[in-house]
Amino acid sequence: MKNEDIGRRAATEFRKEINLGTDPINSLVWLIEHRMGVGVAFVKTNARGHGLTVQRGSQTMIAVGCTPHPMRLRSTLAHEIGHLRLGTVSSSPSNSGWQERSCQEIQADAFARHLLLPLDSVRTWCESETLTLVVLSNLVQHFGVSPKIAAIQLREAGFLDEDTADHWGNYSTRTLAQRFGWRSRYETMVAEALTPRAPQALFTRATYAYEWGLVSAAALARLNGSDSAIAMAKQLEEAGITPQPLPDITASRPQESKAGLTEAERLALSEAAD
Repeated sequence: MKNEDIGRRAATEFRKEINLGTDPINSLVWLIEHRMGVGVAFVKTNARGHGLTVQRGSQTMIAVGCTPHPMRLRSTLAHEIGHLRLGTVSSSPSNSGWQERSCQEIQADAFARHLLLPLDSVRTWCESETLTLVVLSNLVQHFGVSPKIAAIQLREAGFLDEDTADHWGNYSTRTLAQRFGWRSRYETMVAEALTPRAPQALFTRATYAYEWGLVSAAALARLNGSDSAIAMAKQLEEAGITPQPLPDITASRPQESKAGLTEAERLALSEAAD
């Protein structure tokens, strides 16, 4: 079976399992964390938009580099889901730009495209439409994919020829958003993709630990990709979360007792005390 077919089949099966039909995935982070039980972290790094899945025992986490390109971040997250579903998780970052991509990477790429924008969705949108850049923009906006991914899927569904798909795939999301009136939404997506975040379940436990006085505001700030302990403490306080004073559990000094001692033992203790 071809790598494209392997990725597409796995994505189709996954969509069926989570009852997505042909709908867009509005929040990949929510899907990964709440439906798959995998933590997601956005981290500040020079490898912007690149992703890595880490497994340790029964625990799994996906880390993605913060990027000003939100559609790339979404495709990277979908790519990492593909590795998990296909059983091809490795220790090498995805989207590394290698010229020779392995079969596993090609399969995960295909999985990501078909997860984010299934061919059935493309057909539903385009069967009664005159194919123009407006349609491309609508697919990019509604399904949260790059123009390149949308153009490939339009070609795979038989709506574009090779040359037109290549041409449309060279448009930037920012250009389409500006031209077709959804620039403000795009900028909101950019801000989210640039904001570090800790895995939600992990940060929740750390917040409880802070409230119990076990970790500091500085530790929570670092966990969430911030250097400002003061800002984090203020955020927590504004939310009504403050460290609780720990109860005094110091043991009281035991009362001296000589009960049960012989007269000689009492005398020896008295002499030792003197």
